[in-house]
Amino acid sequence: MKTLIHEIGVIDKQGIKHPVNFKAGLNVVTGKSSTGKSALIEIFDYCFGSSENTIPKGVITTSAAIYYVALAVNEQDMVIARDPDMATKAFFRRVDAFNTTEIDRDYFNANYFRPLKEFTKHLRGFFLDIDDVDESLQTRINRGQKAPTPSIRSFSSFILQHQNLVANKHALFYRFDEKEKRDQAIEHTKIFLGLVDQKFFHLSQEKERLNAEERRLERQKETNKRTSESYKQKVGPVLSQLYALMGFKDVPLSLDKVLRHPQDAKDQLDVIIVAEKINHNSDAITQRYMQLKQARNQKTSELRQLQRQASSIKKHIHEEERFVDNIKQFSSPKHVHISASICPFCQTEKNSLRESAEKLQQAISKVSGNLAQARPMKAKFESSLVEVQRTIEVVNRALTELNQQITEIEKTEKQLIEQKSLYESIVMQKAKLFALLDTLNMADDAELEKEIKEVRKQLKQITDALKVYDVKKGLTHASDKVNEYMSVIGSHFEFEASYKPINLHFSFETFDLYHLTPDDEKIYLRSMGSGANWLYCHVTLFLALHKYFAELGDKCAIPSILFLDQPTQVYFPNFNRDNSATFEEQKKQEAEQRKTLNVGQNIDEDIKAVENLFSQLSTYCNDLKSNIGFSPQIIVTDHADNLKLSNGVEFESLVNGNRWRNRGLIEPVPEQVKKAD
Repeated sequence: MKTLIHEIGVIDKQGIKHPVNFKAGLNVVTGKSSTGKSALIEIFDYCFGSSENTIPKGVITTSAAIYYVALAVNEQDMVIARDPDMATKAFFRRVDAFNTTEIDRDYFNANYFRPLKEFTKHLRGFFLDIDDVDESLQTRINRGQKAPTPSIRSFSSFILQHQNLVANKHALFYRFDEKEKRDQAIEHTKIFLGLVDQKFFHLSQEKERLNAEERRLERQKETNKRTSESYKQKVGPVLSQLYALMGFKDVPLSLDKVLRHPQDAKDQLDVIIVAEKINHNSDAITQRYMQLKQARNQKTSELRQLQRQASSIKKHIHEEERFVDNIKQFSSPKHVHISASICPFCQTEKNSLRESAEKLQQAISKVSGNLAQARPMKAKFESSLVEVQRTIEVVNRALTELNQQITEIEKTEKQLIEQKSLYESIVMQKAKLFALLDTLNMADDAELEKEIKEVRKQLKQITDALKVYDVKKGLTHASDKVNEYMSVIGSHFEFEASYKPINLHFSFETFDLYHLTPDDEKIYLRSMGSGANWLYCHVTLFLALHKYFAELGDKCAIPSILFLDQPTQVYFPNFNRDNSATFEEQKKQEAEQRKTLNVGQNIDEDIKAVENLFSQLSTYCNDLKSNIGFSPQIIVTDHADNLKLSNGVEFESLVNGNRWRNRGLIEPVPEQVKKAD
């Protein structure tokens, strides 16, 4: 998903703003130790919905009243923020166009803060439109709740490489040390890559249901028996009807006993159901008739309500589809051609018409942009429609059964009017009951065959529809593309000679990364030596991933941003104590320290490797911009400075004013913080 960070900043407790601005492509924030460079990635993570505040304790946390991030998602600008005193809430505000001058303490109005769980769901709507990710309804029942839907928190694994992770040999992805979060991120990858949508999960649920139905019918056919619930549904109404015709107020033989011993029940009923025991004065049949009609009225009302609900949902789905189609066809004018008006008397040129036309163009562009970013609701409507349609099927079956019972009573009354005896109707009802009891353990094979045929027909239709979603093939293709990109990207980095040519392989199914030797031996990251190798594996993989994400465009939900926090630490491990006024001064101290410690590695060689790293990052962004129109925004926080890049790009243009040698993120430091220190 095309995403761009405009600004990351802090509003301190005195109301002073401390912003850091970014642009598209490669950005570098450079400076000495303890200036707040690494805090930027933590501030972003916190504002992006993290439940834990991991911003390093110190001047920043002591000073901060608000942490904020201004970003654009598919050109929709927004500001997200956190107040450390309101840990369970987060701030969200959509804007027409981000303007840094508008950001101050009053901008973060309390009305825009919402519970953190609601915030993450709302923000997710800009990246994903999905409501139900259960492929199996049975699994949902066993679990007792719906499966977790994809969260924006899973995106962090693909876009954040912290200082302790960027060259780690034991871990590649942020948050993967927690198994539940790791498994969720891997499971949801097929959604993030656009391989499946909401329809896929509904089809999968229906396929499971129909498969279960087919197995049930097959078992019925094989065993030639009905389930006890089926017996009750058929025998119960007939037995109740028989008792009502006899005029019995009390039930002489319960349904459970009849079902438990059908033959014994027939013998007892032969004694009970006789002409002498008919109560002609009883209103039992009338009472039953009224109860059935009342039940039918209730079911009819319930059915009508469900039908109206389904119709309303379908209308909403249709309207949203029509709205989306219209928006796709809508485009604002690119240029305004207005001739200037000239006074016929004094020949003075007037620009008022031109200015009005330009304002109109801006207004049209703003309106079209807002319409295009309307949050989709189709997936939620489709989920609701599926539930309503399933309920309609249940109510329809119940209504059919009630109609049959009412019709039987009315038929009996009609026969009495036609001077047929009541006992004759009772005998017919008794015969019907006895026929059911005789065939209690027999199945209707013809009816079963018909049902099985219909289920298989529906199953084939769904199976054909699911063939469009070949998830395994899609993941394999994605892995192949990433491996292809890693082959090219990795060839430009200084891997050790034993790993050249580097041949990295990654799987979207397991999320494992390994180097494949010419002898087909897999060497996993944890078994590769040297911090430089680990760093280049991380960088190569994440650049390849983001290249693939960028090429997918809007189909991919993962934001097109990547943080690399201090990647050069493998070359300059002592730079974590960098307090020099310039990077050149720090390099001299490093060289002297290496001589003292008899470290053979030449610092100039390390500088060349670092320059190559930044050169490749810059070239990567520029090449992607040329090929597909945009590249992931890469934000690197590091000590390195004044580098000479091989692609001719000025390093200063990447720093863009974000050099912290004589200052830090919080500048000036509030007086009360200085006193506390």
